[in-house]
Amino acid sequence: MKKLFLIAAICFVTKTSLAQLSTQLTIVPMPPGTLIDWDIKTLTYIVSSPIGVSFKALIKTEIKLLDGTVVGTTDLARARPINVGGSSLILYAADVLPLDVMIFNGKFKSSLDKTGKLPADNYQICVQLVNQIDYRVLSEVRCRNFNIAAYQLPIPMMPANESVLDIEKAQSTITFRWTPVSPRPAEIITYRVTVFEILENQTAMQALRSNQPLLAKDVVGTTQYIWQPQLGMTKCCIDTDDDGDAERLKDTTRRTIGPDMEPDAYAFIWTIQTFDSQGRPFGDGDVNGDGITEPIIFFVDRRPADIRKSGPSARILDIPWKRN
Repeated sequence: MKKLFLIAAICFVTKTSLAQLSTQLTIVPMPPGTLIDWDIKTLTYIVSSPIGVSFKALIKTEIKLLDGTVVGTTDLARARPINVGGSSLILYAADVLPLDVMIFNGKFKSSLDKTGKLPADNYQICVQLVNQIDYRVLSEVRCRNFNIAAYQLPIPMMPANESVLDIEKAQSTITFRWTPVSPRPAEIITYRVTVFEILENQTAMQALRSNQPLLAKDVVGTTQYIWQPQLGMTKCCIDTDDDGDAERLKDTTRRTIGPDMEPDAYAFIWTIQTFDSQGRPFGDGDVNGDGITEPIIFFVDRRPADIRKSGPSARILDIPWKRN
């Protein structure tokens, strides 16, 4: 009888002590989309227990959308126990959200596997302590909402798509401008400007994917770069054999294409690749994983100025990648 009374008393004291556990959860309202970037400033979980109480527990963490869709949860079978007892225990993101024991679902897993980021959305994170043996709840659940911002990658502005530059200006400088990442992130962003020439019998995308870049310049803290190309660009369409071709070009709207004729324009494709402060492609889980914007095509008109004024419009220039 005494033994049963003693066991009941111990259970009562233990249950009462656990009921006195106090927990606090805080998280910044807009944490990074990249979960490995969550640090001591991102999330804090404080556990306070009565003096004399000591036990091991597991941290059960669940991330959900605000509509209740489960994004990810702790695999308790692999979770590492923590020691609770006697004083306040301060835990951070690495303790509360250990990625190696988190199980993510569906598109969220796909996004994290591909980019390391959660897709832009409104989320809720809930944390509580459970017994390491039977996963019995040991503390109240604490939940906080947070938002992963949706970012717009830069948009190339100049040279604009299918714009035509005069060769005299392009031989000295070509100015590239683009919009900044929006909304403005807290970290420093690096923009990489890349330019490729579109060669004969190539499509624009083939040039982008297979050619060596003529320019690959990292730009930090600004959205403009002035390029001084050293490409040896030359003019065309000058009648060198006195057969009257140059005069004919002044009066026609389309140049006859022949095997011995040079193209009227150089063709280029340019784009912006964005990187975060760690040198990783920037974006959220909804943005393409490489951080590259939609590419832009532009031309450098090789024809002499007098032919340009009376010759074909920019859109029907004889350019290599439009030839069959």
